Amino acid sequence: MIKWPKKEDIKKVMNSLEDEKSWSRGPGLAKTPVDRIKYDMCAQFIIYKREHQLNQRELAQRLEIGEALVSKMLRYQFEEFTIDRFIRYLEKLSIQFEFKRVA
Repeated sequence: MIKWPKKEDIKKVMNSLEDEKSWSRGPGLAKTPVDRIKYDMCAQFIIYKREHQLNQRELAQRLEIGEALVSKMLRYQFEEFTIDRFIRYLEKLSIQFEFKRVA
């Protein structure tokens, strides 16, 4: 007979999987200034998703893009994205983002 895990155990696993550290590259791998900006922008999508209690599909619908792209953003796989593309997505969600120049 199959013994299913408790709901609480499933929730713990699901929460740990959604944690950006579980599936992401660390900020140390964002070596260039452009990569660091993209990394910070991806973090904004994760924060928005959590604050609005959205799943990946709902976030994709709000951004009017496919779930596969959202998945890449949430896992910091930003190679195929440009900064201006991220800015368009952030604007769709009314997220304010500041660029800071570091000398």
